[in-house]
Amino acid sequence: MKMEKEELQELRGELERLTAFIRGVEGDSLPYFYHCFDAMKNNIEIYFYVGSEDGEDLFPVLERDWTASHRMFIGVQHYDIRKEHPGADPELCFYFARLLAGVGRHFERTE
Repeated sequence: MKMEKEELQELRGELERLTAFIRGVEGDSLPYFYHCFDAMKNNIEIYFYVGSEDGEDLFPVLERDWTASHRMFIGVQHYDIRKEHPGADPELCFYFARLLAGVGRHFERTE
């Protein structure tokens, strides 16, 4: 599958917001899946820095990291903000879900 530059820029922005949110909530104790999202963001930045024109080569790498972020037992699907931080505002859970869905929609389409 190929991602156009505009879509990659959008995905990079969504990953930046997601990783900033996770860093803000977790501080120095970052969960496993954070590193997958950070790697995705960095790979997109490298793609733009190098000036590549072929987004088709990048998509499998991004998809690999997206899949890795959902590993059994340590993936993002098992992350519960309220469990990790009982005093956290319940709205943070919904905000996190929205950020995650924004990234996920790029990997749920079929071509």
